[in-house]
Parts: sequence; structure tokens; C-alpha cells
Amino acid sequence: MVLSLAPELSPVTEDPETIAGYLPELNTAALIMSIVHMTGDTGILNELPSPRTLDVVAAGAETGEALLEGGYTAAQVEFVQARALAAIADWRQRGGRLPPLSAATMDALYRFMCGPGVDAEYLEFINEEVALDGVDRRGLQLQDPALQARAAEFPVVIIGAGMGGVLAGIRLGEAGIPYTIIEKNPGVGGTWYENRYPGCRVDVPGHSYSYSFAPNHGWTSHFPLADEIRAYFDDCAERFGVKPHIRFETEVIAAEFRDASDDWSVRIRGADGTEEVLEACAVISAVGQLNRPKLPAIDGLEQFQGPLVHSGAWPRGLDLSGKRVAVIGSGASAFQIIPELAQSATRLTAFQRSPVWMFPNPEYHSPVGKGQRWALEKLPYYSKWYRFWLFYTSVEGVYDKTLADPDWHSTHSVSAANDGMRELLSAWIESQVRDPELLAKVLPAYPPFGKRILQDNGSYLAALQQDNVEVVTTGITAADARGLITADGVHHEVDAIVCATGFHADRFLFPMRITGRDGVSLNDQWSETNGRAYLGITVPNFPNLFCIYGPNTNLVVAGSIAHNAESQVHYILECIRLLLQRNQHTLECRQAVHDAYNTRVDAVNAATAWGSPLVENWYKNEAGRVTANLPFRIIEYWKMTHRVEPDDFLIR
Repeated sequence: MVLSLAPELSPVTEDPETIAGYLPELNTAALIMSIVHMTGDTGILNELPSPRTLDVVAAGAETGEALLEGGYTAAQVEFVQARALAAIADWRQRGGRLPPLSAATMDALYRFMCGPGVDAEYLEFINEEVALDGVDRRGLQLQDPALQARAAEFPVVIIGAGMGGVLAGIRLGEAGIPYTIIEKNPGVGGTWYENRYPGCRVDVPGHSYSYSFAPNHGWTSHFPLADEIRAYFDDCAERFGVKPHIRFETEVIAAEFRDASDDWSVRIRGADGTEEVLEACAVISAVGQLNRPKLPAIDGLEQFQGPLVHSGAWPRGLDLSGKRVAVIGSGASAFQIIPELAQSATRLTAFQRSPVWMFPNPEYHSPVGKGQRWALEKLPYYSKWYRFWLFYTSVEGVYDKTLADPDWHSTHSVSAANDGMRELLSAWIESQVRDPELLAKVLPAYPPFGKRILQDNGSYLAALQQDNVEVVTTGITAADARGLITADGVHHEVDAIVCATGFHADRFLFPMRITGRDGVSLNDQWSETNGRAYLGITVPNFPNLFCIYGPNTNLVVAGSIAHNAESQVHYILECIRLLLQRNQHTLECRQAVHDAYNTRVDAVNAATAWGSPLVENWYKNEAGRVTANLPFRIIEYWKMTHRVEPDDFLIR
């Protein structure tokens, strides 16, 4: 199986009036690209400026004119739509045939979309991501029969059937490498299978939250709900033949590298308690960082007599309508849960340790319109450029605002650019909250990006201002059978407690026992909560053990986690290719290479808002080291993972 990235279009059957009605829903930048594809004429690129990303507000202030998405004026948008109507009509008259794309045309498209000052290093990166030629450059195609034979004798065990595990299965199957996926849940989806709480949805645009080779034009919401995301990954597992390779309701207890045979012994346990040992040449951990719920350490919590639930383990059928509900936590899950429960609870008490920054986003709950779906399915290359627009704006939009300036001295921000973001986000919160007492509770005092900034359409702060909702910022000291007790001595009686308190994010591969060369324990090597890996993927002393979404690969502002997973799986495939080509058994990261990389990771992370000593967050372990986040631009990480350097490894 060789995957193709060439777009498959449905025929355009709508009349011009209907099409004209659809066009206002479209992304202007992607529509401009589609016009060039239909006409073969790059002239329109000289008549318009390149799209702008996140500085549209500032640009509008400069000109005194209201700007739309991409920084275009209303007149420019109307101009593009008129040209699109003419281009569509002409393209249809030609029977849907597209003019060939020359290298010069592709270069012009790339440079227009990214701006005239785009660095040359981006061009290969963009070419791979957009893949206008339909060539998939991230898979592993083995043409040599000798390599194919070796691949067939290189079994791999994958732990987890979420985004990363399914992706790894697809790519290994494409390469002819046998694999088995061990999944503790009854179904596909990973975190999207486990997180079923009310309001659960992704907070990056759905059209960039998918595999590059399997775009989903059917999202009903711009930021899809968990059920849709789970269904997408389930469909991919079915469509690409992964499901027969999955052992559901089965857990990996331990994995041990066997020095004598240079392979792995993986002990698994089924739902009935039966244990079994699998042999593998390589092990890929795709368990992610957010998969083991963490309950708060509150004295007496076990005594509570009502429903006590964690957001990451929401019971099926749980209905809290008409109840007094406590929600502990104020992070991403609580941000989504509170507006939902506030609609039906008699009383909701939100126990907030610290407030959250939020991006204004009126589209956060908005459905995808008919026009947008029509364009994704029918306009040439529109879907590719729309996905790239979403991806690129998140890559380049705010990274510089996360970096700390050592000469900037403030307890509220880490640089002038970061402080400018603080002022904009503060104005958004202040515009929604009139009560000074509540405003003091919900307006963060720590630097933006010190914790994850959440997407907001106004529903969260509106919920906090409902008559049946109370925000409590006094710390919880204890619990009893009837509720929670805060440090001021107040007893808060509730019927149910919802813990939106995160996960054991600093305990990678927990609670599995992973043993490497010469009996080294991964848990000991990582001191339980100090996970480190080269590129977040490979670990010294653990040959042929690979991680997807491992230590220091979480994205804060740097792009789509789907793209990051594809970079990591590509790198893993290249490592396997290297072994097959050399007819060797194991590949193990050199300690010096690993240490130098992690020294750099720590230094850059320490110089960011999330690494600042001003902030406590789940990105850090107990010692204050950031173990979760990737501190680099996505282009930098792509370059690091694009090719394997053999000298980085001990190959035996």
C-alpha cells in the first residue's frame, strides 16, 4: 500500500448563484491559491498582498480600516470572490482539467502564502506539507526485495491505539513491517476515547487535526467534539487496515530488552487477567502524555458519598442535572466542562487555583457551513491550502511572544512582546466581566503562555456570571462525606465532585516496567518524573525503543500535534530503514548526543514563559524542570527529525 496525497474532488454541479452564496464562507488566502490552480495564471498574486496571520488587529489600527481573516479588506475579499466565480466557470467549461504546475508556479504559491520574506529553508518543509505533486514523502517504501524480506522479519509492538499508535500502524503496514498494537481500552482513539466529559472538544482547528494523507472534510464544527474526533481515528484504523492488528482491552505490564537475542520481550495482560509474552524487534510507545488521570491530594476525599469523577474517566450515562456540583480545576477540561454543567446544575461551585488566559475566538463552537464543506470537497487544492493556512498561522503566529527577555523585569510578563499579548488578552477578559470582585479572580497575574492559553467564544466567563455559579479561589484543605472544606473554614456541601485536575503528565510510560540493556530500569533512569529522550523519541540504554509524543514534545504554540506525530513516526521509520539497510539488529542513541540535545532543550525551555520561575504548571516536574514541552519552532523540529544521522547512534 502506497498512500497518495493527490486530492480527490467531487464534481461541481451547483449553479453560479449558489456558488456565489458559498464564497463568503471561504478562507480568502486558500481561495486565491485555488484560483491559480484552476487558471494556471499567477497574475492575481501580484494584485494582492500576502495574507497576514495574527497581527490583523494591529494592521487594522495602522490603516484605520477593518480587516478580515488574513488581513484583507472587504473590497479585496469581494475582488477575490469575483475572480473565483470566473475561474470556476472557465474551469468547468474545460471539463475540470487543471493546467500543469511548473516549479516556478509552485514557488510563487509558497512565497505568496508565507510572505515575500519567507526563508529558503522553509521551501522543502512547505513542499512536503502541502505536497502539490501528490507525493507522500513521510512513508517508508522499500523497493529492494532484500529489504522487503528483512522488513517482514522485523515485528514491532506498538503501545496505544490513539493518534500516534494508529499512525504508526498505518506507516508500518505500508512498509510491509508486521506489527501488533496493544490498547487498554475497548476502542480506538486514545485520549479521545477516554475523555467523554460534557463539552469535550479539541482546541486546535479540526481541519489541521488530521493525518496529512487522510483529510476529513466532514467535520461538523471548526473545533470538533470528542465523539467526532474518536470517530475519525476509528475510521482511519478501519480504512487503512489497522484494526485487525489491535489487541483491545489489553495492557502492557512490562517490556524487557533481551541482550542475548537483541530483541524485546513484551508482557501483556488481557481483560480476563490472562498474561502473554510477545516478541518484538522494536517497541513503539504511543501512550502520550495525558493518559493516566490524577486525582487531587485532598484529605478525606475518599469519604465523599456522592459521585466523584475525573474528567479523564467520565462514566457513561452520568447525569448531574439538578445537582449541586463542585468542579475542581480551571485548566482546559474545566474550561469546557463548566459552561455545560452550569446549564443544568442547581448550583455549580468552581474551585479555581489559578485563572487562565484565553484567546478570543468567536468560531470556537461554530459549525462548519455548507460553503466551506463545498469548497473542501470540490475546489482544486482548496483543502490543502486551507489546512496549510491553519497550520502555518499557528506555527509562526505567536512563538516570539513566548520567549523571555533577560532584561525585562516584571512579575506579569517575560518580554515586551509577551506584555503586549498580556494587554490584548486582559482587554478581552475585562470586556466580558463587569463585577470587580469576579474580575480580580479571573484575570491572570502570570505571564501569557505560562500555562496553556485556551480558545474562548465568551461562554466560559458568561457561565461564571450565572446566578447559580460561584467561583471559589480559597484553597481546599479537606473533604468529607457531604462536600469540601476550604482554608477559610467554609464547608461547601455538594452532591457531586468533578475533578478536572489533570494527569500524571511527568510519568512517561507509567505504570509499565520498561527494562533496557544490562537490566537498566527506565523508571530509575528517568527518576520517575524526569523523562528525557533524544528528539523526544529515543533513549540511551534502550535499543529500538521509540516514543511518539514522548518527553519534551508537547506543543504549546508551535503547530498541530498531528504534524508533530507524523514527523516523529517518519523519524522512527528512517531508523528502522537504517537497520534494515545495514542488516543490523539494534539502534541505540549515544549518551553524549542525547545529553547535548537535552541541555539545549532545557536552556530554551527555561527561557520561555512556561519555563519561567514565575509560573507553576503541569509542564514542569516536581524539581521545576519542563519535561513536557517542545521549545522549538516546528520548522526546527521538522529539520531535526527529517533525516536520521547514523553517527547519533550505536548500531549493532
